Amino acid sequence: MAWTPPTKFTVFFSFLLLAGGLFILIELFFSLTGILPVLALGTFSSTETWGIIGMGLVFLAWFFMFLGVRVKGL
Repeated sequence: MAWTPPTKFTVFFSFLLLAGGLFILIELFFSLTGILPVLALGTFSSTETWGIIGMGLVFLAWFFMFLGVRVKGL
């Protein structure tokens, strides 16, 4: 399997996803600014909902970078 370097768009977009996810998770753990609004979906509390969104963004950043390295031209 050949390794292909990801494009600039892939690197930039995955960085934005990672930065957003880490910001949300750091905000939840350390309560630095209190900027996140109340967002309760279903039976989840606001903290759980934001935690799921933050972890989802971190996973999407990793997955998009993985695809950018594996798939040629992405």
